[in-house]
Amino acid sequence: MIFDKLADAIANHAKLIVVLWVVILVCSVPLALKSGEVMKYDVNDMAGADSESMQGLTIMSQYFSDAGADASALPVLLAKFETSAEEDLIEEFFSYLSDHGSEYVDEDGNPKLSSAAPFATMGSQTKPGLVGGIVLGCAVYAGSYTGDIGEDTDNLRAFIADKKAEFVSQGAEQAAMKDIRVYVTGTTAIGHDLAVGSLEDISRIDPFTVLLILVLVGLFFRSFITSATPPITIGVAFVVVLALIFGIGQILSIFFITEKMLLVAMMGAGCDYCIFIISRYREGLRAGLGHDLSLHEAVKWAGESIATSGASVIIGFGVMSICSISLVSTMGICLALSILVAMLAALTLIPAILQLVRDKIFWPTLMSAFEEGGKATKGWFAWFGRLGERYFEKSSRFTLKHAKAIVLAAVLVSIPAAYVAVNAETSYDMISAMQTGESGEGMELIGEYANQGMFMPNYLVFETSKPMAEVYDNPLSSELKMLVWTDDFLKMDLDALCGSISSDPNVANVTGPYVWSRYVDAATAQLPVSATYTEIVDLVLENSPETLSMYVDTTVNTMRSMGLSDEKLVLMAGSTIDYLVNTLGKTVGGDFVNTGTGDVDYFIVLYSTEAAAMAPVSMKSIDHASDEVDAFIKAVNHKAGYDLISDKWITGTAAVMYDISKDVGEEFTTIEVLVVVFIIILLFVVMKSYLIPFRSVFTILMSICWTLMMTHLVFSGFLGADVTWLIPLILLVICLGLGMDYDILLTTRIRENVLKGMTTDDAIHHAVTHTGSVITICGLIMGGAFGTLMLSSMIMMQQFGFALCFAILCDALIVRSYIVPAIMHLFGDWNWKGPKFMQKRIE
Repeated sequence: MIFDKLADAIANHAKLIVVLWVVILVCSVPLALKSGEVMKYDVNDMAGADSESMQGLTIMSQYFSDAGADASALPVLLAKFETSAEEDLIEEFFSYLSDHGSEYVDEDGNPKLSSAAPFATMGSQTKPGLVGGIVLGCAVYAGSYTGDIGEDTDNLRAFIADKKAEFVSQGAEQAAMKDIRVYVTGTTAIGHDLAVGSLEDISRIDPFTVLLILVLVGLFFRSFITSATPPITIGVAFVVVLALIFGIGQILSIFFITEKMLLVAMMGAGCDYCIFIISRYREGLRAGLGHDLSLHEAVKWAGESIATSGASVIIGFGVMSICSISLVSTMGICLALSILVAMLAALTLIPAILQLVRDKIFWPTLMSAFEEGGKATKGWFAWFGRLGERYFEKSSRFTLKHAKAIVLAAVLVSIPAAYVAVNAETSYDMISAMQTGESGEGMELIGEYANQGMFMPNYLVFETSKPMAEVYDNPLSSELKMLVWTDDFLKMDLDALCGSISSDPNVANVTGPYVWSRYVDAATAQLPVSATYTEIVDLVLENSPETLSMYVDTTVNTMRSMGLSDEKLVLMAGSTIDYLVNTLGKTVGGDFVNTGTGDVDYFIVLYSTEAAAMAPVSMKSIDHASDEVDAFIKAVNHKAGYDLISDKWITGTAAVMYDISKDVGEEFTTIEVLVVVFIIILLFVVMKSYLIPFRSVFTILMSICWTLMMTHLVFSGFLGADVTWLIPLILLVICLGLGMDYDILLTTRIRENVLKGMTTDDAIHHAVTHTGSVITICGLIMGGAFGTLMLSSMIMMQQFGFALCFAILCDALIVRSYIVPAIMHLFGDWNWKGPKFMQKRIE
């Protein structure tokens, strides 16, 4: 038997094994310290490269100008007002910021923000029935800025705070601004706060996890040394895994969620494995087997349980790697690797340590205390030590006596739970689930008073077989270009497309390419014949679409400051204005972006939503927009008589998540089925039984259904937060893997007893009595480890923590202690029916 050989090898080479792990640890530390550098925080990196949304993002990066700031990527400024006086004061402060924007410079003294409009005011926003509202603005970075806008968030906040202090000191009226908070939010700030919040969560969660394990293990073994051994062992494995992840991160995209899950998963599962070995070793010593035989039996029997449960966990996480969603696939790879390393540490390093320190590992409790007349056999020490054994002895007898009632109750609870688990809706709004810090508070205010989707628009990217416009050099200026629309484009009824998309109540606004002449014509028709050119230009600025108004205002006012009259703006400057507005606003694209002049073969229509961009209703809005785009393309091509619009892509952060949701719906079922099938095969090979694998999976699925029902009840029902789409998948994989630990530990012990000649009922009673305490403490450790995720500031991690903690505790304390023994009692000898050739091999 392989574990017999492993036990002998450890006994003969214990020092070498310890030294080898120390060498591996030392070599891993430098790389482990760099592991944070490879973590990803951008939702756009989650989808597969061949998805429509990712292809659209690629098209935009290749054929659309990067000269202007992407409005969806600009840091958003906002402040809340209660009165009109506060509203005026905030707008005055934003103007003050813009006047002093040139003072915001990098280390070399170069301005970071646009010289034309460093801070742009986007006006006030409120909703009917609300008192007050918010004033919105944004920081416009210069096209020459090469730094990371997200990483500059703290510097920008510090600059705004300094300018606010200056503004407040100017007089009594301005002093009222002191009590008004200015938030910096938007996608870049959310990404920055997500990275910072993740590190803060880890610094808060990980120490609490380790402390919890030290306390629980210490209480179980009543030993300081024993309590420290499992977490130190898994800590060594954790450092090794971080080093491996740094290497994997050079090839694959690893997301911060993986890093947060890593330590709690390793500490939960790895410490369980260590406790399996140590408790079995202690049991042998108490039975008088002596050190050598006790360690050999511990490695032989507990080792089989650890290898089987570890393999089931690795299968669960490993199957996740087939998912096309990189967030899921890389999480599966990294967590499977972490369990493998933790299992190897438990199977080799722990027995090696036991071989070297022997029963001193239980100091100050010594094995002599358990001998006849010893400290552990009398008084409160003996009472407390036998408390667990007495409880599980009674629970075992109760279960065997009332097996049918227990199973019936479990089934009755599982039916409604399964209905909720299958039919309850989950959310793909990753941003709302992960946002934290100042940017998260700012987004909540935007959701309260404005359209939260305005900062994450969706882009409808169209490719045409004939140019929609031509970009030429401007004969009056070598620095400016002219964009001249073709008849093919002007004949397109883009207004009809925008109107049909706007028919969705959740769509806030829709904007296509900007055509100056159309707005001039509309303003001229609206004004009296005697209107001046200045009145026409002012009305055009007033009527310009909200999403492009910043670029229109900046372009027109800059031309005015250069001495261009409003008459020339109306009559002569249209092609130049169209070029600047559409390239800065990223609504037209083509090879001209790289060559300077040429054809416009791509154009964009963008829209934003009332609800958060990734809210369930906004996901449905993407379906609506897609249908309208298909109808528009069909109409355009029919009118042209050929495929004028040759291709289209729907992209943007929300569209990326939409594609993920479609892929998830198609792939999760495959992943779940494969996990179940592979684990059934594994258990069949190990247990040599037809029934046990199916019974094990059934009871795990039962606890998963209970957990999903409770998670939806707590978060959706009481807290008003939609359950994130990842929860069901991760819960299934982790519970089928890690939750299987306790089933395997109990079942292998029952099987061992049967092989030694006990009846099935006696084997169940003995196994529950002797493993109940171990399973309970392991469940408390693993459940507690996952429960520490509820300390996170992010709602998604809180959901992970609650669901995994509830599932593990439910499985360890209820399913393994009562339901599994009850089912096995009812099956009787049928538990052990299997292929005859396999049965012969174990007899």
